[in-house]
Amino acid sequence: MARATLDGNQRLTLIIKAQREIAAADGDLQTVMQLIAERSQAIVEADGAMVNLIEGENLHTRGASGIATAAGDAVRPISSSVARYAIESGQPLLIEDAPHDPRVNQELRAKVGDESLICVPLRNGAEVIGTLNVMSRDADQRLDHDDREILEMLSVVLSAAVARAAQLDARQEEAKALTRFRTLFEGASIGIVRMNRDGTIVEVNPALEHMLETDAALLVGRAFSEHLVSEHRMTVEALLREMMAGRRESFELEGRCQPPSGQLTWWRVRAVRERSDQGTATRAVAMIEDITEHKHAERELIEQAALNEYQALHDPLTGLPNRVLFGERIGQAIRHARRNRGQLAVLLMDLDRFKEVNDSLGHPAGDQLLIEVSDRIRGAIRDSDTFARLGGDEFGLLLPELNDSTGVMPVLDRITAALEAPITVHTLPLAVEASIGIAMYPENGEEAQELIQRADVAMYEAKRESASACFFDQETHQYDTHRLTLVGELRRAIEREELVLHYQPKAMLNNSSIRSVEALVRWQHPSRGLIFPDAFIPIAQETSLIGPLTLHVVAMALRQGRIWRDDGLDLTIAVNLSTRNLLDRELPHRLQELLKRANMPATSLELEVTESSMLANPKRAKVVLGELSALGIRLSIDDFGTGYSSLCYLRELPIDEIKIDRSFVMRMNEEHDDVAIVRSTIDLGRNLGLDVVAEGVETREIWDKLQELGCQTAQGYYLSRPVPAEVLTEWLEARSQLAVATAAAE
Repeated sequence: MARATLDGNQRLTLIIKAQREIAAADGDLQTVMQLIAERSQAIVEADGAMVNLIEGENLHTRGASGIATAAGDAVRPISSSVARYAIESGQPLLIEDAPHDPRVNQELRAKVGDESLICVPLRNGAEVIGTLNVMSRDADQRLDHDDREILEMLSVVLSAAVARAAQLDARQEEAKALTRFRTLFEGASIGIVRMNRDGTIVEVNPALEHMLETDAALLVGRAFSEHLVSEHRMTVEALLREMMAGRRESFELEGRCQPPSGQLTWWRVRAVRERSDQGTATRAVAMIEDITEHKHAERELIEQAALNEYQALHDPLTGLPNRVLFGERIGQAIRHARRNRGQLAVLLMDLDRFKEVNDSLGHPAGDQLLIEVSDRIRGAIRDSDTFARLGGDEFGLLLPELNDSTGVMPVLDRITAALEAPITVHTLPLAVEASIGIAMYPENGEEAQELIQRADVAMYEAKRESASACFFDQETHQYDTHRLTLVGELRRAIEREELVLHYQPKAMLNNSSIRSVEALVRWQHPSRGLIFPDAFIPIAQETSLIGPLTLHVVAMALRQGRIWRDDGLDLTIAVNLSTRNLLDRELPHRLQELLKRANMPATSLELEVTESSMLANPKRAKVVLGELSALGIRLSIDDFGTGYSSLCYLRELPIDEIKIDRSFVMRMNEEHDDVAIVRSTIDLGRNLGLDVVAEGVETREIWDKLQELGCQTAQGYYLSRPVPAEVLTEWLEARSQLAVATAAAE
């Protein structure tokens, strides 16, 4: 391009603008590199520029503009680059005839097309860390010594930008460049101060006058350290002495300053030695940046991080430790007890009938109740104890440093006393009762999760026995190593999709049509093969694992039901519930979510419950069953006839179906009494308007007998064993084809 030479003021304007833009881009290295290239090209009116960083034995082009853009992000050996000569000498290099200069890499020059170039070393202290190459393709107006001098002066700003937070080395060449760069000194956006060896101020720029709210005339002759608060003053003075004595090349620190206005500000001070022509250190030059806003932001981030950490370990409603922190505290207490051969107790507490408060008074009332319970119990325990909310209405309590289990009893008494008085919620006095399970270390377990799990088992034992508290009983719950291992593996089996469902059809006795199936879970263990439910369901029922296990089974069944529906098979799928499922007041809501996710109607799902599971807590079971029925889910009593439910209680429940226990059905050909029981059950179901299903139908004779007695539905091996979904699909298709062929033959 034709170069219309800029005057000194124009170049100065460009330099100051470049400095501000580079300062604004601090922290983004790529942006800084690109700005340096573009602004350097503009200041000397060149055709292109590139900024290279030294990486080992190579040069890496990190910024490029103009004709040098083609070389952007290139990596090449220093030994084959013209920059080698500037790096070795440490001086700017001017090449006025690039095509014929042996130092130029002609292969690269051919791509760029430059006729002249300037290569300026960029420094971090005494170390050359890169180069700035500026080039021109104009053979008539080549880059000259004035351009080189401008770039040499500019390199002070550029080096600081490239080195960023690195310490500056004010060697003689930089000091001379700074002296020549007086206008830049005056126009700098950051504060600059020159000091004598003893730290007294010799000169300040306007930016520092503004920062200190004081005229330069009043600052000169005073110690620079006076402007820092006392806690930083001695540090700056000591660092300055070390630097001027030659024990360090530079220093950098962050400190607080208090201008006359009294408003504390934060500074970042970077100081280097200023050398005389003879190379001796005469003065110090410091650049001061106001980082108050940065410090405020940093403090806010630290406070936010602390808040995030607190929130991650505490319950937002009650402020109590959450499950994560509770586990950590138990782990710490176990390590202490192990060292001192002591004992500790882990208690799990569940509020009885809490769901009724939420349902009748609303969740805000439930929250108020939880807060009041938390406050009362916190007042009833020691400071060394940990009381945590584990979720919903479930709480945990850690009692460390006990001599034996008798140390738990006074705490239980205080908790009972704390909850004895009614809690007023929405002007209503509510009686609060809780079920508590207790596990002792080391008697019941030596790990945090093991103790929590066994306290959970004991808590549900307390619910079954209608007791306020229950200790874990090793004899009642035979938790040997194998079974505990199986619990852990079962939890992972759910996550790894190792559980599979087999389906057993139910047939209408009048026409043999299939309208529903029962889903039965199996565990496809990676090393033990297919495990039947009687090996792992009882374990899950004694822990909180039965909840997620049941939901997982329902979700799998609904997904399969969706597949069958899409293929034209409209089948109701039955899933078994356990006692603990019926005590879960959140079960209806969770099942509703699963139905919505699978895009299945509630009527496609049937839940089978046993008489004994309903009798464990009749009131709560009745509420849960009522909510399930209200959703449209079918309800069936499984193993009917083996429990002790009264007809009155049965009549009050929203039941759609009863299933005659297989033990009566299988012996109908042998035991007259069993025939009478089956007949009576069928009549009972008919009178109550309930569907009746006979389980355990294994022969044609039993099938015919049930049909004769007026039973509606049969299930058993005579029809089909439980089989995988794909096998059942083929069986149903073959059965349908056979029915069509038979009808055609008739």
